[in-house]
Amino acid sequence: MKYSVLVVDDEYEQRRALIEMVDWEAAGFEVTGEAENGADAIDIIETLEPDLILTDIRMPMISGLELAAKVREIRPATQIVILSGYDSFEYAQTAINYNIIMYLLKPISSSEMSKTLFEIHRRMDEKLGSMLNLPDPDTESRLHTLAVNEFLFPLMLGGNEHQPDDSELLKKAEELGIITDSGKPRLCVLVSKFKDENGNSCTGTEHAEFINKIISKYMHSETFIAYGRAVTLAVTDGEEEMSNILELPLKETVQTAKRLLNQVCTIGVSREFDALSLCSDAYMQAVTARRYTSDGAGEIRFIDDQEHDGSLEIDHVEKEASTLEQLLKVGNSEDISAFVDGLYEENTPEDTSLLVIQMIATVYRVVGAVSGNEGLSELLSSNPIFSKITSYSTEKIMRNELLSFCENAKTLISQSQRRDSEIICDRVVQIISERYSDENLSLSAVSNELAISPNYLSSLIKKTKKKNFITLLTERRMKAAYDMLVCSGMKVLDIAEKCGYSDQHYFSYCFKKFYGETPNKVRNSNRSE
Repeated sequence: MKYSVLVVDDEYEQRRALIEMVDWEAAGFEVTGEAENGADAIDIIETLEPDLILTDIRMPMISGLELAAKVREIRPATQIVILSGYDSFEYAQTAINYNIIMYLLKPISSSEMSKTLFEIHRRMDEKLGSMLNLPDPDTESRLHTLAVNEFLFPLMLGGNEHQPDDSELLKKAEELGIITDSGKPRLCVLVSKFKDENGNSCTGTEHAEFINKIISKYMHSETFIAYGRAVTLAVTDGEEEMSNILELPLKETVQTAKRLLNQVCTIGVSREFDALSLCSDAYMQAVTARRYTSDGAGEIRFIDDQEHDGSLEIDHVEKEASTLEQLLKVGNSEDISAFVDGLYEENTPEDTSLLVIQMIATVYRVVGAVSGNEGLSELLSSNPIFSKITSYSTEKIMRNELLSFCENAKTLISQSQRRDSEIICDRVVQIISERYSDENLSLSAVSNELAISPNYLSSLIKKTKKKNFITLLTERRMKAAYDMLVCSGMKVLDIAEKCGYSDQHYFSYCFKKFYGETPNKVRNSNRSE
């Protein structure tokens, strides 16, 4: 496999020597980009999506280790090689946490680097190959996997006609090693689907181990395949928000699937829960959440990103009501029309009458969950369908009334989703405008404040604003800095601090990159004018 490389070094001659003098191709690499510092590297990583970053450790503004930490947040699947003139054990220890695959001491000749690349390639193959070329499990492992699947399958996909005893379930889960902490577990369900380059669903048994291999680096997980979906029970004892805990493992899963398997992976995530008897509800939440990814705003979706009322769980109603619920949330008008037609064609008049009431209740519940009280009130006032149930003269009239009712509900839900997306992004812009001076303002901090996952917020900002969070924040800081330079006599250092930069040199670099001139030159030009 050929890997793409981004070379980062603030010294131009050294950077060009690395790119031009080293035999990258022989070792299976291709240099696809370069950057003169960590700040530039961060700007282009999302575009280039490199497999490997080769970076000097000592650079102005952002060091190699700081760059590695930021890359870990953006692209956890990317590996890093550090070049350093310091043989520091502390550096090497820190490197372990940031996907740093090798730590090289300078000076290093082009011939030595060319030879070393073969070892780097081998290590990357080993890391990525471990995702695919898994050793054949022995009999004991197979039996254990079978026992775990037999335990989880009915919990996830079974009904709740007979409510299982949670103490017994917990005991069994501990025996199987699914839950190891004797305290109260924090659980959530992930539902994943994989599609090949032609858009065909290809989720298979091999994806269960693929997912577990990645997730297990962060938390315990058990995955099985059912009905073309990979179903994962994730278990953690971390104290952070569940969306923050899952941010890196989910990103890495999606990115590795794209790079290694050439497949698109979409993932839905349930709400957090603490009782195994709630697995079935959580499974349905995750299924619904994954279907929301069809809107194009990212491959990862938490159910709370779309349905904010955590008290509203999916009821176990008739199959038809469950189908309608999905259509209202992520279907289209044609699907809804076909569903209503089928409701009348495939059932007796008596059954249809009962199902219609059930459908109406489902519509109200879904509108309430997604659009809130405002949407529900609008639907009630514009569609008094309950009053028509007992008075309609023909089946055709009632069928048309039900179809119109469902279509109006779908329209309200779609409008609410678009409006919510715009409101969320406008709120992000407002937070940035109010708190750009806070050096620690970050995507994760804002996502926690807005009660949605960082992955979804990042995708939503890109889709709605056509820019990422860092770009919006930098633009606001630069505009504020410009105003202070032109309209006040404050020192550049003070302006930098008021704009969220503790390093004046880094501030000046960002300012010049944004405006094309240094802060002092901008100030002097405006004074002379």
